[in-house]
Amino acid sequence: MEFDDTSFIGLINAEKYKSFVDENWELDSLFQHFSNEMQKRNILVFQMTEEGIEHSWNVKVKIGKEVAIEQYFRKAVGYIRVTANQLYLADYSCLTMAAQFKDKRVPDENCSNYKIDIEEGNYKVNIIQFYNADKDEHIGEDKTDILLNFIKISDFQATAGDVFWCSY
Repeated sequence: MEFDDTSFIGLINAEKYKSFVDENWELDSLFQHFSNEMQKRNILVFQMTEEGIEHSWNVKVKIGKEVAIEQYFRKAVGYIRVTANQLYLADYSCLTMAAQFKDKRVPDENCSNYKIDIEEGNYKVNIIQFYNADKDEHIGEDKTDILLNFIKISDFQATAGDVFWCSY
């Protein structure tokens, strides 16, 4: 993902995700919206930095078997539904513009470049972050900042309803 406001990143089923919140949304209402959509398995949202550092993220995608990783900065597990054989990564700018304006969509022009082609179905997603942007250090991997490991499942497990790693 190219350098932009990536302090928060969303993994989105653009076909199902309802992006609009309010023209005058506040952070609490935006996070509540994310939580509601996460519970519907339409989005997963991650806070990538506590300091709001802008960074270009090197994202690696693996689909299939669960990958065993021993060293990393942090890890989370979420669940998402795939329709239309695609998901998108979206940065904070894309998420917030779509939340504020009814005529804006996710993905926007920039984030449409971050398409993940993946078979329809339900997925467990292991999100593994190797790069700590706040301290400018890699743990484990040095060529990958984030690994998204998709494992197809038949039924969803309980899922987090909050933004992952959120400090707000």
